[in-house]
Amino acid sequence: MRISTTMQFTNSLKYIQNSNSKVDETSIRYNTGYKFQKAGEDPSGMASKIKYEGAIAAYTQYNEDGAIANNALSEEETAIASMWDTLSSINTRLQQCINGSNDASSLKALSSEIQQLRDHLFDLMNTQNTDGEYIFSGAQSDVPTYEIDSLGHYVCKADGATRGVVVAPNVTVQVSDSGLDIFENCKTAYSFTATPGATASGLLSSEVSNYGNFSDLFEKYYENGANNKVYLRLDNSQVPTTYELADSDTGGNVLARGEIDLTTSVPKIEVNGMKFAFDTETPSGTIAIELDPPKTDNMLNILTQIVKDINSDTLTTTEKVAKITKCEEDVNIALLHYDSYRGLIGARQNAIENVMNSNESISDIKKSSKAEISEIDAFEAASDLVRAQNQLSVSRQIYSMVNKQSLFDYI
Repeated sequence: MRISTTMQFTNSLKYIQNSNSKVDETSIRYNTGYKFQKAGEDPSGMASKIKYEGAIAAYTQYNEDGAIANNALSEEETAIASMWDTLSSINTRLQQCINGSNDASSLKALSSEIQQLRDHLFDLMNTQNTDGEYIFSGAQSDVPTYEIDSLGHYVCKADGATRGVVVAPNVTVQVSDSGLDIFENCKTAYSFTATPGATASGLLSSEVSNYGNFSDLFEKYYENGANNKVYLRLDNSQVPTTYELADSDTGGNVLARGEIDLTTSVPKIEVNGMKFAFDTETPSGTIAIELDPPKTDNMLNILTQIVKDINSDTLTTTEKVAKITKCEEDVNIALLHYDSYRGLIGARQNAIENVMNSNESISDIKKSSKAEISEIDAFEAASDLVRAQNQLSVSRQIYSMVNKQSLFDYI
């Protein structure tokens, strides 16, 4: 084989170039921390890396969306909590209105406070988020939840829609509630209508005296579309008149028995949360008590009406007390209703927190799997780099030695 000086130079230079390329490759691995940079270096590894990167990015987005959802729920919970506090203050004012020591000016002052608290409640129902959206208006977030019409009535403009946010591959959490459900469809106090039969006599008035006891009766005997009646049967064959409250005008099940109360200025019967007043000590016949269909209304209209009733010059003190008592029950029902939504919001926030924690754990597992496939050990990378650099240094030294020699040295 024939060896020339040019061949020695070319081979040595090629060796230096290969060593230099090796240093470049190991340097890139050391600086980036990855085993490969292109799919051609490891097609299977690159495919797995891309798959894991997509999954990690998805879970990162899920957690960002979860944080946004949690903030939206916090805004809603804060608004409803403020409404609850406002209604509690209104309830206190209503209780003060029933105090017999109040004169006209005191009642007027209390009604003015109730009116101001109602206005604050109105503002809270129209709460807007940082983007200017009305959070209780459903899909129509650019429209106020409540508006006042020309007659002074508060009209709900919410459409009943809700929003949801995807916080995990198969988990969507509701992040808004419609004012139509929270405020407009809130039940009001149960009521009844007393109608004396053809042979009945003596009934002066009837009203709910204890909403707790009456609600128990109502919920047991009211059925939508059914007869929805109970009956007060009076027997004046002896004094005082005795009565039976039954589920039928004749026979049937007797719910309560007793005698008419003659210790007050007006004879009365109080039974199952209902009070009946009579203009005689010996009323007779049967009184049909029809349980009125349940009603819903928003607290804004209810409070507007009670302010008018408190300031009315035509209502008697007894009538005002009855209306204020009913309004108290309406407020108590609203407090429970609003509080139930606070509980739902809290449950959703807990669900988001649990899902986000799970997302982080799954994301960490996928990051670990990606690292095993695509990332190089730091000590291994450093060792490979030092080895390549040493190899390059040796190749340069050899080249320098060979370059100084000539074939004529061996002749």
